[in-house]
Amino acid sequence: MPGSITRYIAKRLVFLTITFFIVITINFILPRLMPGTPVDYLARGPSLTTEERLRLIREFGLDKSLWEQYILYIKNVLRGNLGFSYKYYPQTVMDVIMSRMPYTVFLLGISYTVATIIGVILGAYAAWKRNTKLDTVLVSLAFATRSMPIFWLGMLFLYFFGVVLGWFPLSGALTPGQEYASTFEMLIDLLRHSILPMTVIILFLIGPPLLLTRSLVADALTEAYVRASMAKGLPPRMVLFKHALRPVSLPLSTYTAILLGYVVGGAVFTETVFNWPGVGRLIYEAVMRRDYPLIQGAFFIIAVSVLLANFIVDLIYAYLDPRVRLQ
Repeated sequence: MPGSITRYIAKRLVFLTITFFIVITINFILPRLMPGTPVDYLARGPSLTTEERLRLIREFGLDKSLWEQYILYIKNVLRGNLGFSYKYYPQTVMDVIMSRMPYTVFLLGISYTVATIIGVILGAYAAWKRNTKLDTVLVSLAFATRSMPIFWLGMLFLYFFGVVLGWFPLSGALTPGQEYASTFEMLIDLLRHSILPMTVIILFLIGPPLLLTRSLVADALTEAYVRASMAKGLPPRMVLFKHALRPVSLPLSTYTAILLGYVVGGAVFTETVFNWPGVGRLIYEAVMRRDYPLIQGAFFIIAVSVLLANFIVDLIYAYLDPRVRLQ
């Protein structure tokens, strides 16, 4: 058994390494496929002399060939050096990203957790009440929210709840110029600003776990051990959540890790619409200015986070289900 675990971990590590190098290679290529170059944006600075522009171009390595830039990029990534941002120079890419990261972690962490919990619970109830009006409504809700473009949903919420009703702030994470008497008062202001973007992300994410849970639990409810527990007269809630939902927790845990990719995609659009000062908004700004190091750094950190999350879930899956180790 220990040998099978070791082999399984070794296979996952090899796969993780290969995926990592594919990701960072794509991360290098994609920004350079966009029209325009950082040189164009650096040359627009009216306060820069010709000598200063040339110095910046040499300093950022933009005078080198694409292959030389790629080799330099790989070396720097392996050393943990993500370089300097073109826009925020002389700040490093890591410093710029870390200054925005707490806002994104706060927004996405809560949204992701709430969406997963609500999606699983609603999916379980939809399976329990399958082929009823409740099931139809929940499935329709899941498909509707998942098919809506998140930026359109964000603008809709922003207009209706922010402009028409005036219930929530229109942008930002904190009120500009606001002086707070205490940390609690600042948190209240932060929560007030985050309600709309959080709601949009939750609605965007709630569909996949709801539909997956409904499918898995509906299959589990046909199993003999579930029917036996129902025949014993156990309370419906216990049958649903203890006997039907618990056995399907393994595929659910795997899928929720994959869902992180959707979270990141939704963050860029949502943070841009609501002008939320997080990493998603930072990526948008970096793309608009062709800030290659900042684009690469942001996507690198996000990609590594998703890869590590999936790797951890794979290990947990193998620990809970011995059959996986034999694959």
